[in-house]
Amino acid sequence: MNDEDADIVVINVGGVRFETFRQTLYKHGNTRLSDKTFLEKFFIKSRGEYFFDRDPDIFKATLNYLRTGSLHLPSFICGPAAKLELEYWGVPQQKIEQCCWINYNEWNSTQEALKRLEKDRKVNMVNPDVVGPNATWWQKYRPIVWRFMNRSNSSIGAKIFGVISLLFVVVSIFSFLAETTEPFEYYIVNTIYNTSTITPPTNLSSTTFLPEIAKTGENFTTDSIDNENTTTVPLDEQFTVYEKNVRVKHPVLQAIDYTCLTYFIIEYITRLIFSPKKFKHATSLLSVIDVLAILPDLIEFIVYFTLPDVRDDVDAVNYITVIRVIRVLRIFRLVRHSPGLWILIYTLRASFSELMLLVWFMGLGILVFASLIYYVDERENFQSIPHGFWWALITMTTVGYGDMYPTTLLGKIVGSLCAMAGVLMIGFTVPALVNNFMLYYRHVQFAMKVEDYEKSLAEEEKNKARTNIKINGDAYNGNSNHTDYDHEKCPLYAETST
Repeated sequence: MNDEDADIVVINVGGVRFETFRQTLYKHGNTRLSDKTFLEKFFIKSRGEYFFDRDPDIFKATLNYLRTGSLHLPSFICGPAAKLELEYWGVPQQKIEQCCWINYNEWNSTQEALKRLEKDRKVNMVNPDVVGPNATWWQKYRPIVWRFMNRSNSSIGAKIFGVISLLFVVVSIFSFLAETTEPFEYYIVNTIYNTSTITPPTNLSSTTFLPEIAKTGENFTTDSIDNENTTTVPLDEQFTVYEKNVRVKHPVLQAIDYTCLTYFIIEYITRLIFSPKKFKHATSLLSVIDVLAILPDLIEFIVYFTLPDVRDDVDAVNYITVIRVIRVLRIFRLVRHSPGLWILIYTLRASFSELMLLVWFMGLGILVFASLIYYVDERENFQSIPHGFWWALITMTTVGYGDMYPTTLLGKIVGSLCAMAGVLMIGFTVPALVNNFMLYYRHVQFAMKVEDYEKSLAEEEKNKARTNIKINGDAYNGNSNHTDYDHEKCPLYAETST
């Protein structure tokens, strides 16, 4: 072997042989290929080469990096796989060229996002199979109940429970919607006995005054009384009865709300009790939605139960009505039964940076175009710059209600630029949200198919185990029936007898 042959190194990586000069390995001293101690562990003397059971495609890119100083990766290699190989060869990922870094980073970012998604999707999930044989009753049945309540595909009973829970959600949403419709309007007549100061209308007597108010549904309050036309009636002579219609919840809807409220409270408490990580469960998105959906009905029930007369207080009723607006959150209880809706909410939460970018773009555009339209158009149409914020927002989102629009030539030019800028700003950010949603949706669909496949394999293993136990039991019972077995012919019996 001459000196030139001694300078050539043969490296076999995954069955692919690479030849290079020895000094090439030492061009970048921070790699493992420049470590002689490391190379000696993989040297095969009989073949005169170094053998590594690694990916040859990444090694080719690594060897080219040692030759040229530029690290370019194949586009068909998965980013996480390339990351493992680069770490093995001791090549820092910061050496990747910009043209290949985008693809490499996208792969790794996707993997990290999917890991977070899978962790959030399986939050508080415990496998009943990992419970030890010496576990207590609580340790044995808590994960079973938790899986029963949270995994509708775990058993037939879990599916039935999921359908019942979904039915209660649908019925509660129906009650929330039906309360605002005319067929479910329900009024009660509230009687007021006024024994102090009264002022009946000029065209009605005291006997015909109250029924007319009840028919028209008008409210009579003493705040509107004219003090000059007030007559005082002694308490021992007579009193006047005032009646007014008060709209309350329909009894049927009241019964539905109380029934659903009882079920939701029991379900929430049960989930909290059987949750393996109670604080994490209580602070999760679905748990917060459950609490916010329960609170309005619970507050209304407690107030009306402890203070029945509060129904006559207009201020108290309005305050409770404002609280009941939060009941719209009960619609989001469908997230627990709809993977698509859960992925949508998770996408919005995971894409917070993209949403903030959209808000920043839109806010900047609204401020600019509202200022321009104020100075170039008629003041009758746009009275102030804040007044033009609404027009700029509606124009940039291409909604165009038509309540505000420019009339001058310059105003129309500004409006056209505003619409085009809105299309561009939305077009820059919305595709990122769509891509995230499709990524998460496909991953969840794949994960659910894998879980179903693993579940079917587990059931097959259990069936095989039961079949083997049954066969072995039948064989044992069959052998035990042979009472005429000759023990003296058995070699083991003969050895033990001697």
